[in-house]
Amino acid sequence: MEKKEDRRTAMTKRMLKDALIEMLKEKDIYHISIRGLCERADVNRTTFYKYYGSQFDLLTDMENDLLSLLASLVRDPEADTKKAIETACAYLEDHLEFARQIFNNNVDPAFPQKVFSMESVKEAIMKKRDDRFEDRTSEYLYNYMTYGAYRVVCVWLNKSEREPPCEIAGILAKMLLS
Repeated sequence: MEKKEDRRTAMTKRMLKDALIEMLKEKDIYHISIRGLCERADVNRTTFYKYYGSQFDLLTDMENDLLSLLASLVRDPEADTKKAIETACAYLEDHLEFARQIFNNNVDPAFPQKVFSMESVKEAIMKKRDDRFEDRTSEYLYNYMTYGAYRVVCVWLNKSEREPPCEIAGILAKMLLS
């Protein structure tokens, strides 16, 4: 009985997330009502409030899914950089509409900062940096590398004919590691 309830909860949350993504294509999050969101998802408002307090909480849950994936990819010390980037790009490709919304800053302008302030991301990138740079320039180097990579991902996501995740991962890995 427990599993069935978990599956139902996951399905309800998925329906709400899909509805939010669809609505974000039409208007910004400040103009999305809980009533409209629930109607689009075909979910009762009481059910919505069982899981989330607002549309912003739902968005945060969606962002946290992506941030958790990124954290798990960079925490593994044995992980191949290109393979980790490829996994992240494949996730973005699989969740393209959400990725486009969140990366284009139409939804949460603070999202890039959330990604790059993650200690695990910073540690992973700084481990790979070139030893030619002094410690006092490492903060500048980190920001240059990460925000540049972020913009590359934005451009890639918005292309109508995107390179496959493995190809863009190779480009990003080359940029980050050279």
